[in-house]
Amino acid sequence: MGCGNIFAGDDAVGVEVLRELEKEPFPDGVTLYEAGAPGLGMLDLMFGNDKAVIIDAVLAEGTPPGRVLRWREEEVPRKEAPPLSVHDIGIRDALEFGRNSMPEGLPDEVVIIGITVATVEPWHMGLGPEVAGAVPRAAEAVRREVERWLGEAGTCTKSD
Repeated sequence: MGCGNIFAGDDAVGVEVLRELEKEPFPDGVTLYEAGAPGLGMLDLMFGNDKAVIIDAVLAEGTPPGRVLRWREEEVPRKEAPPLSVHDIGIRDALEFGRNSMPEGLPDEVVIIGITVATVEPWHMGLGPEVAGAVPRAAEAVRREVERWLGEAGTCTKSD
């Protein structure tokens, strides 16, 4: 699931990684979603899947742009400021809400691939050079997760 706003500079990196992933076919049972800036809506996209990878921009003070990070669900840092609306909710808070309200429908495992960004500029299209350079590395990190899961279970989608 590639998250981000294509009209906010580096924030579009999750969408750009998804576009990179779409260049090569994935095995049956693997679905790629362009999520935009979903807030709690990300839960709808994950519902009914065994596994999920969330790809998103990360503002990490003191960390240079273009670094690719990997977190398990429980390792994701919380947003420091509380959300102003349900559209401003962070990944960790959205996942915790989902686990508390509909635990049986969410994936057994969620991995977050974050790409550190320099700035998120409203009404600016395009990634900065360091962030753009991280797109292939982040796409490879997603492919490794899918390969690991397929090696463990042979499928990434729940069957009826």
